[in-house]
Amino acid sequence: MSKCSRRNLFKLAGAGSLALILPTMTRFGEALAQEQLDPGDAQAAALGYVHNTEEVDSGQYASHEVAQKCANCQLAQGGDGEWIGCAIFPGKLVNKNGWCSAWVQAQG
Repeated sequence: MSKCSRRNLFKLAGAGSLALILPTMTRFGEALAQEQLDPGDAQAAALGYVHNTEEVDSGQYASHEVAQKCANCQLAQGGDGEWIGCAIFPGKLVNKNGWCSAWVQAQG
């Protein structure tokens, strides 16, 4: 029977953590998203989602800037096309030029 050293325990823990995080860092989230988000959807409307960042009501969302887009949001979940996945709207695709009030600047 082999002993489990502390070093091997940390290796296993690290590999297990990576296995949990890896799907979110790949196109796995995008593969689950099937349909485009409707701006009239209750959650989308509550967050002020629009397909084009230039259509945001600046009176209602004063902190909005035209440079803020789903494509440069921390919550975007990959995608190279016009429609990408989003952590806020699981199972839906948002327009890469869209915007909602949950927008957060992507790191990097």
